[in-house]
Amino acid sequence: MKQITYTCHIILDNEDDINGEHLCEELQSYLNSAYHYDEEDKIVKAKVIGYKLDNITPFLARSEY
Repeated sequence: MKQITYTCHIILDNEDDINGEHLCEELQSYLNSAYHYDEEDKIVKAKVIGYKLDNITPFLARSEY
């Protein structure tokens, strides 16, 4: 397995806020749509493992998306 860091810059109004956990859920949903099989025909999916707004915050999916 390999690990990547994805950086996204978002511009928003001063009155708006970003929900980092919800963004991770949406990314996880996208990643779940693209998977492959290993040598034993088991499904292998990529996983979101954290996010960073001001500090890195661990992400644990609440469900399968």
